[in-house]
Parts: sequence; C-alpha cells; structure tokens
Amino acid sequence: MNDLKKYAAIGGAIALVACWPFATGKIGEAIFKDGISSYENSIITIESISYDRGYLSSQAQSRIYVIDQGLSHELEEAGYPTEIIINHEISHGLLSVSSVSTFEESIEKNAIEPSAFIQGLTLTTQSKLTGATDLLLTSQENDFVTEDLRSQGIEKLYFAASQVSATIEKDGKFNLFYQLPKAELRLNNQSEVVMDNISGESVGHYVGDIFIGEANGGIDKLIFNDIDTASQNEVKGFNYSTSNRLVEVKDRAEEATFTSQNTVSLAEVVTSAGVLKDGIFDISFEDLNYDGLVKLIPLLQDQELTPEKTEQLMLSFDLLAAKGFKVNINQFSAEVLGSKVDSSIKLTLPAGTARASQNADKLVQTLEGKTELVIAKKLVDETPELRMQMDELLINEFAVEEGDNYRLSATIADGQIELLNGQKMPLFMLLGFLSYLR
Repeated sequence: MNDLKKYAAIGGAIALVACWPFATGKIGEAIFKDGISSYENSIITIESISYDRGYLSSQAQSRIYVIDQGLSHELEEAGYPTEIIINHEISHGLLSVSSVSTFEESIEKNAIEPSAFIQGLTLTTQSKLTGATDLLLTSQENDFVTEDLRSQGIEKLYFAASQVSATIEKDGKFNLFYQLPKAELRLNNQSEVVMDNISGESVGHYVGDIFIGEANGGIDKLIFNDIDTASQNEVKGFNYSTSNRLVEVKDRAEEATFTSQNTVSLAEVVTSAGVLKDGIFDISFEDLNYDGLVKLIPLLQDQELTPEKTEQLMLSFDLLAAKGFKVNINQFSAEVLGSKVDSSIKLTLPAGTARASQNADKLVQTLEGKTELVIAKKLVDETPELRMQMDELLINEFAVEEGDNYRLSATIADGQIELLNGQKMPLFMLLGFLSYLR
C-alpha cells in the first residue's frame, strides 16, 4: 500500500509537471490580454490581434497605434509610423512565462515604405508566477533621418545600439536601467551635436502620476559645434539625480507631504568665453501637501485651461500654501575662469496662509528666507563689469570682504528684504538683488 501511495504521488507530480505548461500558458494569456485591456492613454492605444496558445509555447500579435489626430498627422508628414505591429513568441515554463517580441510597421495603415524607426527593436520579457516581470528592450544602431528631415537640412540623426532593462514587481515597484553609447545630430552645413555614453537608473514606484524613489542619469561628453558662428562647446561629466519622498501620516491621508531633492552637476564646460568647472545646481521642494500637488500637476500640464480649470488650479495652490512648504536652492556653484562662485536661496512659506491666490499681500508678508552669494575677489578683479558692480555694493555696504572672497547676503521676513548693512526694502526688490547672481 505504501508503495502504491508513493507511485501515486510520483505519478501525480509527473502529471502536474506535464500539465503545468498548460496552466502557465493560460496565466500568460490572461496577463497578456488583461494588460492590454486595462491600458488607458489619450494619445496611443493597444489592442490584441490574436493569441494562439499551445502546450509549451504560444504566438500572439498586438497593435499599437496613435489615436491623437494631431500627432498622427505630424508623424505621417515626417515619415514616421503611426501604427506598429508587435509579434510575440511566448514560452511556458514551470515557474514563469517568457516572451520575445519583435516590431514591424503596418504598411497598409501608413501607406509609406518601412522606415528605420523600429528596425532591430526587440523586447524580451519574463513574468514569474510571483508577479514580478523582467524586461529587456534592445535596439540596433541606426540613422533615423527621413526625407522630411533631409528637406529641413538634417543630414544625420544617429543612435548607437542601446538597451533598456527593468524589473517590475507585483506591487508596482520597479528598477530600471538604460544605456545609449552614442547619439549624433548633424546638419548639412556640418554643424553637429554629439552625445557620448548616456546612461541612467531609476528605483521606485508611482503613486498616481508622481514618481516616488531615486533616479540618476548622465552623459559622459556633450559636444556642440556651430559652423556658422565658428563656435565649439564641450560639456564633460553631466549628471543629474533626484530623490522623491512621500511621508504619510497614519489615519490622516490629507496630511501626507512630498519632498523632492534634485541635483545637476557638470565636471567641465569649455566654451569660447572660457572654462567652467565643478558646476553644481542643487534644488529641493520640501513638505508640499500631497493632495494639493496631485491636483495641481495635471492642471499645470493642461494646454487648454478653461475658467473652471483655472479655478481648480487656484484652489490647488491655495491648499499648498495653506499647508506651507519650502523651496531651496541649496547650492548653485561653479569654478568660473579659475575662481569659485557659490550662492544659495532658501525660502519658506509657513502654514496658515488662507486663499493665497487671492491674497498676494498676505503671501508676501509671511514668506521667510535667506539668500547669499560668495564670489572670489580674483574673478571680480578680472571682470570689469563685476568690478564696477562690486565697488558700488561695497560703498553701500551691501557686500563685505571675507578673506579672498566678497559676500552678499540678505534676509527675508515680514514682506521685506534686509541687507548686510541693516537696510530694509520691499520684497519685490529682491529680483534686482538676485540679478547679481547671474
């Protein structure tokens, strides 16, 4: 009897393994069709053309096409496709469903010859039964110039072979990496823009339309050559990073806040005017009310604001202002012509300003902050315009000498800006003060 149970167990396991590809195939078909049917976008849409499910593999075909009439017309005029057919070769494993997808243009729809727009584009995916999906999108090198672009004076629009890889978890969290070794735009007069080694990574998830997580990217070298003006400009080591954080309050969703820290850095910029090194621009938006931000963002992106939407925009801003927030340029610095320049602006709007969109005076009265500029004496002495401005600032005691630098500083409070000499002036004059930061 025990042997019979053992054989039955073994037979059951074999049967399960034998039948499981049918199950994973059915799961794969459900994932495929559900994903397409749930996709919503006002610009493009996706539809399933066919799904032929087999035992160990399946074949499917889907279609992506532009439904925005304006964009569709522009793409057709430029010689780019408005409709793409995707062919999927799907494999059923014991614990996952994988697929390789290739892309082709729908010639009947576009009535043009196939362009290089999607040649060599391949998407490989693997969906695990845990709900996680790995993706790899690769493209071959290509020159994307069309006849329409040639008629506009563009000789070359080149992209090297590139890839995008990602892992998407069941809960929507993802890790994405992209890399493009080279891109080049060249005009008929041989003016050009060349970018080397573009890469980046994002780790996080979306809450509505807002990304929560960490992202970074960069370009090793960026070259601008303008033949008409005989100018050559080169940027080395361009990098950016962003960190977005959502802080939620238990049982008080309306009190959730959003903070975004963003940094752009440049290792070196070489222009006909001189050399800039170690450039940093660090800006943060802190403690913004999340509900107000979620309502505000789509309104700011709307190209046609009706009176009703304008009112909604004002109400969303009122909510942000009522809860208070901070906007800080934490660092705006660089080595210019061999000398250091460093500046910062920190502004705080305390909570409590009601109907700020209709009460600008109150908004100005409650704003608090500080701005500062430190500039090397060497740079001032070598730049006649700066020398004249600094002499005037020193005479009026708006600036002071500190070692090898000059420092300008101002405090913002009660609707006024207070300079180093104690002199106060209306806040709107801050714009004139900030002109020295250029």
